[in-house]
Amino acid sequence: MVQNKISNRFLSEIAWENISRCTFSISNHVDIWRINISSNLTLLQCLSTVLTDDELARAARYIHAHDRDRFIISRGAIKFIMGSYLDRQPLLIEIESGLNKKPFIKESPLFYNISHSGDWIVLAVSDSEIGIDTEVVNHSFDFNDITTEYFSPDESRFINEAKSPDRFFMLWTRKEALIKATAKGLDDDLKFIPSLDGTHYLKSNILSFEKNWIVTTFILFENYFASIACSDKQNGLRFYETNLQLMKVQ
Repeated sequence: MVQNKISNRFLSEIAWENISRCTFSISNHVDIWRINISSNLTLLQCLSTVLTDDELARAARYIHAHDRDRFIISRGAIKFIMGSYLDRQPLLIEIESGLNKKPFIKESPLFYNISHSGDWIVLAVSDSEIGIDTEVVNHSFDFNDITTEYFSPDESRFINEAKSPDRFFMLWTRKEALIKATAKGLDDDLKFIPSLDGTHYLKSNILSFEKNWIVTTFILFENYFASIACSDKQNGLRFYETNLQLMKVQ
């Protein structure tokens, strides 16, 4: 039976480059952008102008203002950043949903994936399938009841031996990133998706995607874990600090 090779690793040192260092050209690598919600609240009105009527209606349906603000900033950032890669006006970036509601840009050779937690949004861009997830570490979260449901015995031992929320959320982002990359969706197979450091082999029918993957975990910001899943053919990761003001959001 065909197997997927999955390599999990932790990247301890990364440098967030200024936007001026980005060429907005993808060639067999992954660009990762972090976007702070609070620092972009002053741009809400400007970002709203590039949203469609349907997107504005969706934003209006959020009960809480912080959810509405996050959605507007997230959609606006996608349109400005992806517009720069595709040489299109932000208004012409059309976001659609595919398998298991995985988003994609209409008529685009590039792939993207996005995640948010707390005060941060993280966006990944590549020329092949990718998935990204971020989680703020919640030290009051009682994870004991769900470790056996979503994690293998070895993963559960790794988490419980230190009774560590950090370990729980780090491994969780790895599983989420991989199922988002493959558009699998959460189901009963989640516990079989390996998340410990090292190289693992998995029956390809579990992910329904015949490809080998590298899952890289990094610190998005203090108390935030993030993981990116990409093909093992990708040549590397580049990290950028988003400044929407410099992307002609006036």
